[in-house]
Parts: sequence; structure tokens; C-alpha cells
Amino acid sequence: MTRLLAIAVLIVVAFVLFRYRTNEKVQKATVITLIGAFLIYTASIVIAELIR
Repeated sequence: MTRLLAIAVLIVVAFVLFRYRTNEKVQKATVITLIGAFLIYTASIVIAELIR
């Protein structure tokens, strides 16, 4: 649940950064972080299900 909340916060931060036209490097870093967090979350769910 904590990971899901963190991903939701990152999505909100990404939306705010794109909405107010911040620096391109900051936008790129936010998108990479968001995608990485989602992939880690998905992998952890798959691994947890495989262990069970």
C-alpha cells in the first residue's frame, strides 16, 4: 500500500511539473523515476505472487 501511495504522489508531482512548464531535465528525471517506480512495484507484486 505504501508503494502505491508513493506512485500516486509521483504522478501528482509529474502532473504539476508538466502543467507549469518546469525545466526539461527535471521533467525527464520525473518521468524516468515514475516509470522506474511503477516497474519495481509491478515486479514486486509478480515476485510476491510467485513465492506464494
